[in-house]
Amino acid sequence: MIVATAGHIDHGKTALVKALTGIDADRLPEEKARGITLDLGFAYAPRNGRLRVPLGFVDVPGHERLVRTMVAGATGVACALLVVAADDGVMPQTREHVAILDLLGVDRGVVAVTKADRADPDRIAAVTAEIHALLADTGLAEAPVVACSALTGSGIDDLARLLEATVGSRVPTGADRGFRLAVDRHFTVPGAGLVVTGAVHAGTVRVGDRLLVSPGAREVRVRGVRVHDAVAETARAGERCALNLVGPRLSLDDVGRGTWVLAPNLHGPATRLDVSVRVLPHEGRPLRHRTPVHLHLGAAAVTGRLLLPGAGSVEPGETARAVITLDREIGALAGDRFVLRDVSAVRTLGGGRVLDVDGPRRGSWTPERRAVVAALDTMDDGRALRGLLATSGPGVDLARLARLRNLPAATLDALVTEEGAVVAEDGPRLAFQGSRIAALAARVVSELARTHMAQPDNPGLAHDEIASTVEAGERPALPAALDGLVRTERVLRRGALLHLPGHVARLRPADAVVYDTVRAVLEEAGSNQPRLTVLAERLGRQPDELRRLLDKVGRLGWLVRVSKSYYALPEAVAELARIADAVAREHPEGLLTVGRFRETAGIGRNLTMPLLEFFDGRGFTVRIEAGRRIRADWRVLAPSNWHDAAHGRSGPDPTVMPPSA
Repeated sequence: MIVATAGHIDHGKTALVKALTGIDADRLPEEKARGITLDLGFAYAPRNGRLRVPLGFVDVPGHERLVRTMVAGATGVACALLVVAADDGVMPQTREHVAILDLLGVDRGVVAVTKADRADPDRIAAVTAEIHALLADTGLAEAPVVACSALTGSGIDDLARLLEATVGSRVPTGADRGFRLAVDRHFTVPGAGLVVTGAVHAGTVRVGDRLLVSPGAREVRVRGVRVHDAVAETARAGERCALNLVGPRLSLDDVGRGTWVLAPNLHGPATRLDVSVRVLPHEGRPLRHRTPVHLHLGAAAVTGRLLLPGAGSVEPGETARAVITLDREIGALAGDRFVLRDVSAVRTLGGGRVLDVDGPRRGSWTPERRAVVAALDTMDDGRALRGLLATSGPGVDLARLARLRNLPAATLDALVTEEGAVVAEDGPRLAFQGSRIAALAARVVSELARTHMAQPDNPGLAHDEIASTVEAGERPALPAALDGLVRTERVLRRGALLHLPGHVARLRPADAVVYDTVRAVLEEAGSNQPRLTVLAERLGRQPDELRRLLDKVGRLGWLVRVSKSYYALPEAVAELARIADAVAREHPEGLLTVGRFRETAGIGRNLTMPLLEFFDGRGFTVRIEAGRRIRADWRVLAPSNWHDAAHGRSGPDPTVMPPSA
């Protein structure tokens, strides 16, 4: 487990870490020369030292100009070691570091009152009271306080026991999630290559894993893992680790402080974050709409602007939902904690938690969008899904939700089941409230029953026809409702049409007589099917009147509408498709040419082009510059496959009663 130090400059953080671990975390020559920490330092305590459990320490700088580095070191840690010198007491950077730890959600820690050898008991008691007052309204309010001295060693063993108890009582979370490591250092090692270090925010990494560097989407493979400065096969959430990475043309410039190394499915850099933001109580003025800020998230620091609804403001001590637009991409997921500092990076303004990433650029403050963001404003994944199901008209995109909240597939499926949601599996996996789908399904069944009653010669309704009968807001949920109805056989699907069980389409007697005459004319014509106007003239009817009947018969599968002017028997169309296939096979380049096809089929010029365009539309042929090529077997246009080639069925349609019946 990892412990981050925090506290004012020269309060003894590095000396305290050395007393606990025997390791001097100041590694830079300038740090040793000046006696202050300038960059992140790291120390690991083995089990056989003062500490009986292995702990890692991130030693952060205490100077006000190095708060950015402090935030990078404190992110993703399980515990804080707040250091306050007995002679100085609480100082400005003590207060800022405590505020940052609280904003980052660090709620476990120990407070060390250092340099106790320089103060009497009354002074130590006064500093302890000052610390309790400082921590009262933070997540560290219950943190134990111990006086100690790195110089004399007094209190160091007590501090070690408190750290063991505090860290040992915390159960690491997120080990079953996708892997994410926030890179805070990167360097090369002779003979090994590129190495990155950082806190593991989620998941587990193993030697051989293939990951991505984000932003940038650079593919890498893990060649080696070190945990607590020792070779390991795995590292998991709650630990710091070093990864030896290899990849095609991978260089030191590809991975820097602020990037992430993560599971490929979690990659999705963002420049727009929906957030819950809290302004620190001691901030002198409210944060207003379009305030320029420095955002610190993970180990990244990037500039941007805070956007507020209604061009409003957030008062000191208050929390509000907002949008942060960034000047460059960063990696972020829901639940990530961040810190906001002013544009000059001089003082900490506040911070909060990411709710959504890359939301819509327009309509950020519409009631619908606000409801979605409000539903996401919880750490409880089940509650978030429940809220989204209740507010998201288009459905909950489960793939997006899984990435946003880093949810394993099994966990997400269990949540969907627990909430009683219905999932549309055709296309993007969209989830809907079960009650919503049930009501919509009842509406569909009612509409089909009404249609069957009013139009007994109608074999069923297509998806678009059913969609036109429901409210626009319910149409995204229609596929899920239809899938459930078909799966449970409350509704049957025949080709593109849906109907209730037991429904048999019948032509009205007068229409059946007309159809018999039309069929006789078409059979007599053979392959060269006549125009609609010719049919109408033969029957003594107006073309538009006859077209309505032929379209109705076409729905029954007894005629094929080739174009607005041509209707043909299914067997005639299939025969013409067979001829087209044969003509193309005879061509040296496998082409179907207009002239050769018309000549071989023995059909007129007026029918040829509509027929070829019909073939194109059905996917049987494809048009190219030199002619056409055959794309499918001509049998897909055979009468037995007319309705159901795509559904694996053939044979006569049991839902249609022949005219003679």
